[in-house]
Amino acid sequence: MPASIAFFGATGGSTLACLALALEAGHPCSALSRSSSKLRSLLLSRQIPESTLSAHLTTIEGDIRDTAAVSRTLSSASLIISGIGAYPKPRTNPLNPSFQDPTICQDAISTILSALRTASSPKKPLLVALSTTGISSRARDIPLMLVPFYAWFLRVPHADKKAMEVLLEAERAKPESERVIADFVVVRPSLLTDGKRLGAEKVRFGEEGEGTVAPALGYTISREDVGGWVFENIVAKGEEEGKKRWRGKTVSLTY
Repeated sequence: MPASIAFFGATGGSTLACLALALEAGHPCSALSRSSSKLRSLLLSRQIPESTLSAHLTTIEGDIRDTAAVSRTLSSASLIISGIGAYPKPRTNPLNPSFQDPTICQDAISTILSALRTASSPKKPLLVALSTTGISSRARDIPLMLVPFYAWFLRVPHADKKAMEVLLEAERAKPESERVIADFVVVRPSLLTDGKRLGAEKVRFGEEGEGTVAPALGYTISREDVGGWVFENIVAKGEEEGKKRWRGKTVSLTY
């Protein structure tokens, strides 16, 4: 039976790409969105039939900091995919960039974990969180040429992504009886582009985990290929196989 999947940040490129593939494959999906009509329009523009949306997609309107809305989205999910992220403010000063919601990633994961603590389901889900390269404390995972740009322009959202990862690590460090997730997979793409999906043969990946520090260094990757990688390697391979291969891992993705 296809895994039931809860999506957060589903109107964003990488998460939207994964959601579309999951719907096409017949997975029951729920998605939290500030605008259900916007999400449906985006999916229809990707040639997902209305019949598929009606059969397999449940949309919940609300904010990621609303625990009740998050709880409804999580209902019966065995897999969670969160691609929440901050965006630069309109007309932001490139010399002093500012972002619309500088703590959105850590707040999202905090709310998801809080909602899971009150859930009645005995089955703990696997949580996949989309993060970023450039924040590893174990090895450099970006080319030297990008280091100044990351440190300057992306400092604020990267601090948020790092705080998000710390929350996940803290949850995993708890005794198994106290955890609310089966495990996590952190996906760290390099700079995201709006390019087309090139396919798995063009995507390089590296890993950080227990006993492994081997990130992949690269410049860019499309949002389509990030969503495609998550679908192919975690969703499509089956719940148990995906958990076994990637659980507890931080995966860097690039071309």
